[in-house]
Amino acid sequence: EEQFRIERTLAGDSKRRRQRQWENEKIPIIDSNFQICLDCSFDNEMTDREIASLASQIRYCYSYNKRAAFPCQFTVASLSGCTWRLLQKETGFDEWQHRGFCSTDQHFVEHYKDAEDGTSHRKQELVYLTSDSENIISHLETDKIYIIGGIVDRNRLKGIALHKAKEYDICHARLPLETCLTKLPTTKVLTCNHVFGILLKYREHGSDWAKALQDILPSRKAAEY
Repeated sequence: EEQFRIERTLAGDSKRRRQRQWENEKIPIIDSNFQICLDCSFDNEMTDREIASLASQIRYCYSYNKRAAFPCQFTVASLSGCTWRLLQKETGFDEWQHRGFCSTDQHFVEHYKDAEDGTSHRKQELVYLTSDSENIISHLETDKIYIIGGIVDRNRLKGIALHKAKEYDICHARLPLETCLTKLPTTKVLTCNHVFGILLKYREHGSDWAKALQDILPSRKAAEY
C-alpha cells in the first residue's frame, strides 16, 4: 500500500510538471494565435450515429491542438444534449480546459460578447467557414475567430452553415481548395477535424495553404498540388 501511494504521488508530480511545461511553452503561442470555435448547434438535425461521429471529431481536434506546434484557443459552443453526454464519458474530459480548450452551452454569438459591457457582440471578429460560401479566404488573421460548423453529413444538410452565418450577419468564407489544388478532390466537403488541422498547419507552415492541405487531407482526397 505504501509503495502504491508513493507511485501515485510520483505520477501526480510528473503530470503537474508536464502541465507546467505545456503552459510555459504553449500559452504564449495561443495568446498570439487566431481562435477556432466549433458550432454544435446542429444536434437536432443529425442522427445518433452522426452525433457520435461529431463527438469523435471533437476529440481529434482537442488531441491535435494539444500536440500542435502552434496551438490555438479551441472553443466548442452550443455543447449540450447527446454530444455533451458522449464527451462527458471521455476519460479526462474535465481536464481538457487546462490545454487550450473551452466548452459552453451558449450559442457562439452569445459566448463572444464584448468583455467590457457584456452586451455588444464581437461579430467583426467572427468568420464562419463553409464550403458553400462564395468568398475564398486568402489568409488567416490572428485577431479572428474561425467557426467550423459541427455537421457530419454536409451533403444532406447542404447550405445550413451558410444560412447560419447569414442569419447572424457574420462574415463567411471557404478554404482555398480551388486555388491550391491543381486537381480538385472528388468532394470539397471535409470533416471538422480536417478543417481544424488545416488551419493549424497553415500557421505551422508559415501561411502556406498548399502544404497545410497536403499534410491534412487523407489519401482518398489527395490531389496534385
